[in-house]
Amino acid sequence: MFRVLAFTVKPRESADTRYRILQYCAVAKRDGISVEHRSLMGSRYFQWQMKNVQLLPRLVLYPVLLLLRLWQVLFLAPRYDAVWICREMAPLGPPLLEKLLVWRCKRVILDMDDALHIADKESSRLLPRLLRDRGKFSRMAARYTTVVCGNTYLADFYGQHSAQVEIIPTVVDAGRYMQVSSVRSETIRIGWIGTPLNRHHLDSLYPAFSALAKERRFELVVVGLNEPLNWDLPDIRHIKWNLAEEFDYFAHFDIGIMPLKDSRFARGKCAFKLVQYMAAGLPVVASPVGANCDVVEQGRNGYLAETQEDWHSVLRTLIDDPELRRRMGRQGRTLVREHYSVDAGWERYAAILTGSLREVTVC
Repeated sequence: MFRVLAFTVKPRESADTRYRILQYCAVAKRDGISVEHRSLMGSRYFQWQMKNVQLLPRLVLYPVLLLLRLWQVLFLAPRYDAVWICREMAPLGPPLLEKLLVWRCKRVILDMDDALHIADKESSRLLPRLLRDRGKFSRMAARYTTVVCGNTYLADFYGQHSAQVEIIPTVVDAGRYMQVSSVRSETIRIGWIGTPLNRHHLDSLYPAFSALAKERRFELVVVGLNEPLNWDLPDIRHIKWNLAEEFDYFAHFDIGIMPLKDSRFARGKCAFKLVQYMAAGLPVVASPVGANCDVVEQGRNGYLAETQEDWHSVLRTLIDDPELRRRMGRQGRTLVREHYSVDAGWERYAAILTGSLREVTVC
């Protein structure tokens, strides 16, 4: 059995941990690869961080968590055949843990699905932004066995610092999403799912939704915010996110949206929301930013909308045409099955983790 130790900062509740690491554990075991996971944060600590509460307990506990991680790096990690880092070992300060890890272990793979090397003032809080070492990602890149990137934008950056770069998009278990059965509604539902840190992207669409509400009846369903939107719309439903209902939310959507305010940081995002929507059989509308342009086939499985007028127009079209929504939903599911499935992603990961990859993409 080939043994892999996977390090994440966040626990299972975080999408990057679940979809970049944990969803592969079962299929890895099938192929004779054991993946064991250690997260820096526990579930309660992560919830405190997402809600930005309990600052004092977080400050007190953080050094303890770092000491535990130090022990894992020095004495646990060297027992494994490979180490798999999701994003980073710790979110604050210099890469001391990463340096120790590459010194102690022969095979260390870095997995990146976000442009953490770029400061994003709109989606990060002041103190973490000041204490984060953005330069560590470029300085450390060449020391990893391979850097796996979720999209070409990230690969272009890491390719400047490492010759061993591979692109594997964030994928889903398509079978689980295909079991989602839509909950019927007389009103067309436009759905968004995300975290409080990404609220500003959704807020940017208020003018388009305000204009649309004057012409069509619809319900905006928002999943994952701590505080409700202060939008003057007739029908907005806010749903609190929890892991146990992860797949159920899509049953309450008829259209999935992924707005992004264009920035260097946003261009590094994987189009994961779109892959989820498509896997659930939904037509999508997205901003033409970063990997969104790789996933959306204009007019086939969804629309790319750049301006407020674009958003207003294509959403109105989808509201008016149920057959178009169904057809786009079918095309989206086909795309996910063929290119964004767990089996497709794992084949590449298995080769990278075990060192059996013959051709390495140099970006």
